[in-house]
Amino acid sequence: MTTRSPYLLDPIDNFCALSGHSTLLIDNKLYITTGYAPVIENGTTRVASSPWIRVIDLNEPFNLNRTASVTTILPPSIAPVNIPDNQGASFWWDPASSSMIYTQGAPTIDGSGGVIRDANLVSFGRPGKSWTGKYDSGNNSFGRWEEIDTPFLGQTGQVTSLRRFFDPVRRKGYIYGGTVVGDNGGNWNQVITYDAVQQTWTNQTTPFGNFDSVGAAIPFTTTEGKVLGILFGGTLNGTPLSMETIFIHDTETDDWYRQRTNGSPPIPRGHFCATAIKAPDNSSTQILVFGGFGEGHPSDVFALSLPSFTWIRLEQRSPDFLPGPGIRLQPSCDIVNNRFFTIFAGRSLVGGDTANCDTRQNALFMYDLTEREWIIDYDPDARDYTIPEPVYQAIGGNSSGYATMTEPPSGFAEPTMAELFAITTPSPTSSAPTGTETSIPPTETSAPGGKKASPGGIAGGVIAGVIIIIGALVWLYFRKKKRYRQIEPTQWRLMPFLPDQR
Repeated sequence: MTTRSPYLLDPIDNFCALSGHSTLLIDNKLYITTGYAPVIENGTTRVASSPWIRVIDLNEPFNLNRTASVTTILPPSIAPVNIPDNQGASFWWDPASSSMIYTQGAPTIDGSGGVIRDANLVSFGRPGKSWTGKYDSGNNSFGRWEEIDTPFLGQTGQVTSLRRFFDPVRRKGYIYGGTVVGDNGGNWNQVITYDAVQQTWTNQTTPFGNFDSVGAAIPFTTTEGKVLGILFGGTLNGTPLSMETIFIHDTETDDWYRQRTNGSPPIPRGHFCATAIKAPDNSSTQILVFGGFGEGHPSDVFALSLPSFTWIRLEQRSPDFLPGPGIRLQPSCDIVNNRFFTIFAGRSLVGGDTANCDTRQNALFMYDLTEREWIIDYDPDARDYTIPEPVYQAIGGNSSGYATMTEPPSGFAEPTMAELFAITTPSPTSSAPTGTETSIPPTETSAPGGKKASPGGIAGGVIAGVIIIIGALVWLYFRKKKRYRQIEPTQWRLMPFLPDQR
């Protein structure tokens, strides 16, 4: 006898779009979490969620117009129906315990949107709780995910922010700024840290103020093995950030710095994705940035090269449809086979918010960094990565590395930064995936004396299912209102992390 599905919709047949999700790449399989998801039902599109954990197998060749053929869904026996149906959640891999960590985040709009059959199983997580699942590398599969206690003293609601990453060496996860569920919106001055050894949370503040939830925080590993948080994009204290200003957090000493970039930066934006790839000889690291929401709806690809802090544009725009992703809001980014800059989902803004659905989950896009082109046929054996020509023309060296620009042309903002970003003898290495913009005046100085963040209480957030308010994007909207006519006012309320602008 066939067991009735606990879901009312099909993750592939009803797929239109997905945003607010998170991804992990394990054994060349892309794991994709829950998120906000307009769905196709009876020929029309409606607001819903995506309560499934999707898995795309990147070990076999396939055409990107047939992504469903290599997609599976983790069954309820592994990912229970009552896992948190959230957006903006943190999804981390802890190699020391061979476990994933799924935690924090805000409820999807309208909850499950009528996707989960039994409403009693709809869950959005709880403060002081997280989900984890053991991974068996022998058979390349997860065991059953389970909810565990992760105490967080004084937490009033779960935190949601796209500024997050996990340090696998110190086994700590970091979430910067963002909002807290239950506080009616607003961004908070906070850096919440998860200790995977103790399975507990702590909270501190930054010396700069309130970072919003739609910028980026990318981990950068120094030659000494120290992990630095690289923060950019979105807003700070309600003001749009220029991409010329980068914030650096030394997670070991808790010191903060602020550095000005060189080169032509991307336009200010939020809701984009970013990840990092190292040069073959480890002489530079490129933080790759795609998409997001900003003036003119960008679909460009940029690289921020470290340690020179140089912005380089790789592509002015991407094709609107496969093989390109077009204009995307809240896509995810990963590096596949140390060669392909891989985008999954995000809501297409071509012609309006989800006016064009990614039917049958054809929402995977790959930019070949070696050939500098969007591909339609994926070959898992293509693994030779060379640095794109615009990058080495800007920082020196060649396609194999050997960068000659090893610091910003005007120098680092603080002498300590020269030590942090020092390059030792180049050696072969591989990249690892990682994680938006501000308008404070550009500066060459850091927080005074590398000022440390001090402990601070955590408060605030968003009411369950309510959109997180982003002041900077309100500013962008009203400033450029006439340029955004293609997205109807009623559609703005469907955008998680964006204000209702009806």
